[in-house]
Formats: sequence, C-alpha cells, structure tokens
Amino acid sequence: MPDTSEDITDLGRQRRHPARFTLRARLTLWVVGIFTFIQWGTSGIFWLYQSTTINDVFNQQLELRARKIADEVIPNLPFINRQDLNRITAGERRFVEFGNLFTDIFDAKGRSIVIGSSPYIQAGDIPRSDILDNAYPVVRQLDVPAIRGSNTESGAARVLFRPLQATDSDTYILAVITSNSFADRQLALVSRVLILAAFIGPLAAAVSGWFIGGIAVEPFARLGDLARGITPESIDESLKLDSSHAEVDRLTSELEEARRRLQEGFASQERFLSNVSHELKTPIAVMIAQAQTLDRTDLPRPVSGFIAATEQEMVRLGQLVESFLTLTRVRDGVGAARISHLAANDLVMNSVDHCMPMAEQYRIGIAPRLLEDPWLDTTVTGDPDLLRTMLDNLVRNAIRFSPLDQPVEIAMETDGTSLSVSVSDRGPGIPEDRIDNIFDRFAQAESEQRKGRGHGLGLAIAQGIAELHLGTIRARNRDQGCTFTVTLPTDPIGNHDQPLDDDN
Repeated sequence: MPDTSEDITDLGRQRRHPARFTLRARLTLWVVGIFTFIQWGTSGIFWLYQSTTINDVFNQQLELRARKIADEVIPNLPFINRQDLNRITAGERRFVEFGNLFTDIFDAKGRSIVIGSSPYIQAGDIPRSDILDNAYPVVRQLDVPAIRGSNTESGAARVLFRPLQATDSDTYILAVITSNSFADRQLALVSRVLILAAFIGPLAAAVSGWFIGGIAVEPFARLGDLARGITPESIDESLKLDSSHAEVDRLTSELEEARRRLQEGFASQERFLSNVSHELKTPIAVMIAQAQTLDRTDLPRPVSGFIAATEQEMVRLGQLVESFLTLTRVRDGVGAARISHLAANDLVMNSVDHCMPMAEQYRIGIAPRLLEDPWLDTTVTGDPDLLRTMLDNLVRNAIRFSPLDQPVEIAMETDGTSLSVSVSDRGPGIPEDRIDNIFDRFAQAESEQRKGRGHGLGLAIAQGIAELHLGTIRARNRDQGCTFTVTLPTDPIGNHDQPLDDDN
C-alpha cells in the first residue's frame, strides 16, 4: 500500500497555517490588478492615438503654410533673395503655433537658389528622389543648427519638402523648417496627464476594491460569527441568517444541516453515555458492597491489599458514573427535578459544610464572605441539590490547587437582579493556553492527571448546572491563583413567599 503519512502531514500543516491574504484583500488585489491592466493598456493606446493625431495636425498646418508660401514664391523663381523669402515666411508664421519658421529653396540637384545666404540644411539631407519622383510633400525630422541657435532645447526640427513647378518649367524644392517644440509640448502634457492617472487610478481602484470587497465578504463574516456560535450548549438552536444573497442562503442551509447532524450525534452520544452509566451502576454497587462486607481477618496481606485497592477503584468508578449521569441530565435540561427558593447565604454555607472534610484533609481553610444588609433575604430559584453540586465542584477544585494553610475565599455580591459567587484560590492559576477550554469535559491540569485525582468533569458539570439555571460561569487568573465566578439570576424581593409550580 502507498505511504500516505507524508500526505497527511502536509495536509495537517496546510490546515494549521492560515491563508496569507483574506478574501477581502484578494478581491481588492484582483480589482486593482484588472483595473490597472485595463487603464494602462487604454492609456498606452490613447497616448499612441494622441501622438499620431498631434503629429498629423502639426503636419497639416505645416503643409498649409508651405502651400501659401509656395504660391507667393513661384512667381519670383528662378531667382529670389533671402530678404524677400523671409518676408513671405514671416507672413505665415503668425497663423500657427510654430516656435520658428524658416524656408529654403533648392533646384532639382539640391543646390540652394536663395540669393544672399547659405542654406539652413545640407543637400545630402534632401530626399530628392521621394520628392521629385512622386511629386508630393515629404516630412522629415532633421537636426538644423538654425533651430538650435534660436533658444530651443535642441536642433531637432521638422522639415516639409514640397516640389515647386516654376514658370520656366523647371522643378524646384521648397523646404519649410520649424521647431518640434509645439508638438513636444502637447505630447508632454498628454504624458503628464496619463502618468498622473496611472498612479491615481490604481489608488482609487484600491479604495473602491476594498469597499466592494467589504460588501462582498460581510455576509461571510456574519456566517463566520454564526459558525463560531455553534457550541455543545447551543447545538439545539436553529441557525438563521437574513441575506439577499443566494450563495449565503446556500451556505446557511449547509451549516444548518451540519448543525442538525452534530445535534443528532450529540444526542446519540448522550443516550449511549446515559445507558452505559445506568447499566454500570448496579454491578459497581454490588462489588463495593461485597468488598466492604468481606471478612478480611485471616486473609493474606496481598489479598487484603488487593481487595482494598479494588474497593477504592470501584468507589472512584462509581463517582465517575454518577458524574456522567449528572452531566447527562444537565445537558438534557432535565436535571432540575425539584425547584424551590433558596436563600443565597444558606446555599453557600451548605456547600462550605459539605466541602469542609475535604478541606481539613488537605489542611486548607475556607473563608466565606456572606451577604449582609440590605441583601440578607436574597434568594435564587433552582434545584437545591444541583446548585449545591455546582458550588461543591468549584470549592473542591479550589481546595485541590491551594497551597497548604492558604484559605479558599468565597465572596458573594448582588445588585438585586443577579447573584455572583466567586471562589478564589492562591494556587498556580490556569495556563493561558487552557483557560478557554477549562470547562470542557475531561479538562484537567497535568498535575491532577499525574496524581490520578478527579475525572475532569467537575467544571463541565458546574457550567451545565449554571446554564440550566439561566446563569453563567467564568474563570480568570489573578496575581496569585485564579477565580471562578458563577452568576445566577435572583428572585425579586418577596417573591420567595409565593408558591412554586414544580412543572417549571
């Protein structure tokens, strides 16, 4: 058979380690990622479109100006001086956002025909074949020293070459030269806007994604709270969650089905435990009775020791069975068979008297602080035996963990609507990693487990009795030792004089 131990270990390790990101964080990252991808892709396409549009518009304006200049230059060919050419050029410069505008005229061989100055561009930079063979304007990006010298950042220039047909039937080339600064400024403005949007967009998407993610996971957070509320004590309560989301309704239904299965499992377990406990009571009682009545006068010491040990273990087993039966009745809510009004002070003193032999055995004192005026008549309603069992378990638990000659303190407080009874010891306290499950069944300190004392059911029984009487128990550590506080509802003043309905 294949070895699955490694796979099981890996699975357990994965379950122990929580996810690095919450669902809300992952949704936010997805929203930011998708939005950023779309935005940056769209921005790139938009930038290319704007770049093409700006250059096309710029070239169209440059071509329009070149056509106007050509109309005025052609009558003067084949000879034109620099002053006349500059005058014609200056007339067109005012119509566009050109930082500079220069013109040159060349013959078919690339020689300048402008009288009185050197050409702005070199003959080798003129694409004569493209211009003369196709007879349409050609735009080139060239380095022109005249542009560099006119307070611009560089000599990069945009040059439009246009063929001219003069009156002497010869073909000439008109070169209109301007700076790229206008197109560069427009593209720089578009680039700044897109870069700013590239940072603001993902930030806005993160805020929106976090908000949307919060809305999306909020029902699941409520489902988590609902699931955390499923405890053995609340297993009988139906799960309900109002939501307009179909997914949440399905998950709620699944949780409800799981709760029902757990409820059935708990009920089956309680029935089994109750049945087994009832079946064990009789043989245990018979064995204890026989061990106690057996004549050990002439028995060898090993046999007598064996009978004593057997009797002791049977007594412990009988106590365990009784604890099981009590816990089962309490968990089923049927433990309070005899309901009456009990004076709070009498309830505590009865428990003190009942636990005093154990305290004397452990050389531990018990120091109760009872209610005083005006709360002397404070009463609680419940089953006397169960309530005394609850306090007995708390007091005995404190006795087991108290140092020698250190008293167990019992303090009572009331506000007229509830009674609080605190049982404190000066022992080692409860380990922080176990304080949350101290009321679980079979929860015991390691020292008690080693000594073999108790069964870890006392606190579970105490909690069940308190909840059966609509009360609570909580445990907390203090500077030295720990305190268990049970809170029960009290009767209104004078209510204890009224008759009780035993069916309640």
